[in-house]
Amino acid sequence: MSGDSLVIVPVQRRARPSELDRPEPLRYVGRVATDPVAALADKMRDDCLDAVDIDEIAAILEANGINDRVADREYGSPSVFALAGRVVARSLDSADTQVFRPIRVEGPGLGRVVADTLMRALIYLTPLAIGVGAASEVDGVPALATTGTLILGWGGGQALSYLGYRALSERGRTAAARLLGTGFAALAALWALVLLGEGARAYVVAAVQLALFAVAGVTLVTNRERVVIAAVAPVWVATAGLRYGLGIIVLLACVTVLLAVAYRPVLGRGPALVRRRWRSWRHDVGYAALYGLVGTGQAALLRTVALDGIAPHRVPVEAIPLLVGVPLMELTLVWHQRRIASARAFLADRFAFDRTLGRISAGTVAVLAVPVAAGAAIAGSIWFGLIPRGQSLAAAVLLMAVYALCLVLAAHGRAGTAAIVVWWPTLLITGVAHWAPALVHVSPTFAETLAVATLLGAGLPGLAVAALVLRDPESYRE
Repeated sequence: MSGDSLVIVPVQRRARPSELDRPEPLRYVGRVATDPVAALADKMRDDCLDAVDIDEIAAILEANGINDRVADREYGSPSVFALAGRVVARSLDSADTQVFRPIRVEGPGLGRVVADTLMRALIYLTPLAIGVGAASEVDGVPALATTGTLILGWGGGQALSYLGYRALSERGRTAAARLLGTGFAALAALWALVLLGEGARAYVVAAVQLALFAVAGVTLVTNRERVVIAAVAPVWVATAGLRYGLGIIVLLACVTVLLAVAYRPVLGRGPALVRRRWRSWRHDVGYAALYGLVGTGQAALLRTVALDGIAPHRVPVEAIPLLVGVPLMELTLVWHQRRIASARAFLADRFAFDRTLGRISAGTVAVLAVPVAAGAAIAGSIWFGLIPRGQSLAAAVLLMAVYALCLVLAAHGRAGTAAIVVWWPTLLITGVAHWAPALVHVSPTFAETLAVATLLGAGLPGLAVAALVLRDPESYRE
């Protein structure tokens, strides 16, 4: 959001804080603090008085887990340095009463937001792209090393990423990177014991999958997409080259370089200005388990619906909705968060905030409903004979819809609900295939039809729940 806006800045005299704690409530709009920059500036008043320059304030912010993404999403500033300037400007005001100051709030432009989102999506999709592109190389590898590692890496990555974000907030970037590195190393060591006797190829396949999930986790947590993306591109090129005779050794070398670049923050000394202790880690581990449950469900559903029976000589059409949908899903969520952050910062009337929240949420729900409606339309066309043999495409589109709903629910603190949305269709589809194989052979397309019907049954109520969550002001509290 850009332009001159009139912002109410509460200025109070208070004792020097011992730590950068969460901002205390000032005024609330829809039960959400209306001006988070003012609360942050109030906490940092004495730091600003003692600082040599704005760079030192920016260092304090980064040491306490406020990176460029958090500054943009929560405070409406394009970078930590821009936020530091705003904090200093507000902290040094010596008035004892409320003052009015016009502030030019400049956020990143549309091009930058789209570029950053596409880079994140590209990193998300790298494990899937390599899994599809290297299908011929993993042909014959035991399912424990392929499907098992996919589920372990996806679920473990979700859980560790949640803990990584908490460590970032409490201890800083270096501590977060080290936590993720240690966590994924422990997962790899334990999984190596499980794969004993499966052969060298099984170890290579499992190691590459876990490395890619580790890269995605640490890159997103530490907000280093622009650095890591340069090392991701050779991995995609090497994967495409497998179809033209490029050796697997080249791909393994590219993945090794990517892993080293992503985990460069581990070698840092860590910020000396971190003041907070991670007191809630036991509580956070429980929430991390819920996010891990969501991740394992997503991986299992992907394997059941979109990756089962991939031919090693072609890119499956079922993967296209995921390759296209993940960036669009990310853009939608970023758009929603930016609009809500703007409303939180500049609306001083509770009813005005509620009306704005309703409009923004309605637009987001409309976007989320598109893949649900598209999947239902494709399925209906198939059942009426208009699109022959398109059940797999309809299932993939609906799978994308379920993923989008899970992302929204998890982002708003409803990981348990997201786990239910993703797990019950997974259990139903796999259960029917395992316990009633005779039904699968009733018709050649029975399995695909079952997947479409089940995903549609998960998508419609999931959409209704997501609409309620997005409309609830409590879901935007920290």
